[in-house]
Amino acid sequence: PMKLKQCLCVFLSLLFAVSLAGCREKTDPIYEQTIQYNLESEPSSLDPQIADDQSAQIVIMSLFEGLTRIGPDGEAQPGVAERWEHNGDYTAFTFYLREDACWTDEDETPVTAADFVFAFRRALNPGTGSDLGRTLTCIANGQQVLDGQADPSELGVTAVDSKTLKIDLAYSYEDFPKLMASSAAMPCNEKFFTESQGQYGLEAGTTLGNGPYTFSTSYSWTHGESISLSRNSLYAGEQKPVPAGISFTIGAEIMNSANAIANGTVDAAPITGEQLEAAHAADMNLTSFEDTALGVCFNMQDSVFQNANIRSAFLKTLNREQVLSSLPENYSQAQSVIPPQTTLSGENYRTLAGECSLPAYEQGQGKAYLEAGLNELQLDSLPKVTILCLDSPGAKAIVNNLLENWNSALGYYLNLNAVSENELQSALRNGNYQLALCPLRADNDGPWELLNLFSSENPYNPAGYQNQDYNNLLSQIKASPGEDGAALCLQAENHLIQNLVFYPLVYEKRYFASAQNVTGIIFHPYNGGIDFIGAEKTEAEA
Repeated sequence: PMKLKQCLCVFLSLLFAVSLAGCREKTDPIYEQTIQYNLESEPSSLDPQIADDQSAQIVIMSLFEGLTRIGPDGEAQPGVAERWEHNGDYTAFTFYLREDACWTDEDETPVTAADFVFAFRRALNPGTGSDLGRTLTCIANGQQVLDGQADPSELGVTAVDSKTLKIDLAYSYEDFPKLMASSAAMPCNEKFFTESQGQYGLEAGTTLGNGPYTFSTSYSWTHGESISLSRNSLYAGEQKPVPAGISFTIGAEIMNSANAIANGTVDAAPITGEQLEAAHAADMNLTSFEDTALGVCFNMQDSVFQNANIRSAFLKTLNREQVLSSLPENYSQAQSVIPPQTTLSGENYRTLAGECSLPAYEQGQGKAYLEAGLNELQLDSLPKVTILCLDSPGAKAIVNNLLENWNSALGYYLNLNAVSENELQSALRNGNYQLALCPLRADNDGPWELLNLFSSENPYNPAGYQNQDYNNLLSQIKASPGEDGAALCLQAENHLIQNLVFYPLVYEKRYFASAQNVTGIIFHPYNGGIDFIGAEKTEAEA
């Protein structure tokens, strides 16, 4: 009888919410609008624990909801969890889930703490093969589970009851609730996942969400063409979805994003620095993030660039003033590895830590360093060297300046290979390069994730760097929150720079634009996706 009474209450609440939404839709045309957005490529999967490509992340944010959401101010807001608590040193968090949170299946199955336990264990289980599992290694025993040294059942996540989730951490992490809005931390219904028989997240009919939007029909994902989402009437979050739907095209040939927004092909899109003038002329709404550091990164597993004198020949004789004399609008000179808008314990990290120290410029010493390195390697001359970079006007302009500088300092010509972003990331991950203009951008805020990229244990280490002193420094950072941690992070940045592993050149500003008549879309930094829940679209002015 009690269970029946609870179900009746939930049903009446949902009925009331739906009827309210219906009233609003009839009186306000904003609630009848569909947002148009183009995904650059086909999502690899819509399984939140697996998919790490940008297209997938954008759709997943609409289909799923984690314990928290990230608001316009960049802070954690209630998601499936209506509230949470932490202990004194931020090493344990307890999340209290909404009673009416449910999945979008026919039975309106409740979302429970067990769904999060299953999801976290899946993400960190090495058998899952998740690239995103590394973001959850802050959970107690997370790294051990990921390394196959502990069973997933030993992970520090506990379903106290169906609506209470306790998470123990491996170290103090004040901003942990923000991480709980990320893709890897989305819930997963174990029963549905098992019944999907290996097809979970690969089709509309084998994807079960709990977010503000859901597939319009079981055929709403036409691979290579489109994904159609509609407002989820069962969604129980604090903020009710505004648009009636989101229409994603996939891989449409859009040569100029600013023009596509201006002519109504899409309502929002990332734009390049070269398109800013057109965006300003059309009075578009602009959002920008300076969340990427670009620098020279060496493949430390390469037989030539393992040599410190060879690396010194390239970097200690680099005329920064000349190389960075003329930069496009979306670039600014970088003194450090961690981008300037990064925060730590709620404060700006660069303000806490200060700037890094770059190697002194040693004019005219390039050939001496090069000769010393070649003697140590028992080589008569430097083998053919190619520098890899993104095929974009800004990146190629910087690399061309580098090539001119190195030709002058070393008397040696290097080759340039400009590739797509996917090709660049693949080469960096797999070590298929010699040196590169490498973009560093974390999946989440805070200095830790970028610094941990260069850990000996990180399979995605772009430099293939193996150094125990650096690993020890990372261990100290884990155990030192706040300002003490900032000082150690600065040491780690300086280690990478002084050892000529990663040499920062510029910070890149990324831009997102939406049409003048479209407001409320939240673009998140750090590969954090796009939130359409509060988007408002009025009729465009003639």
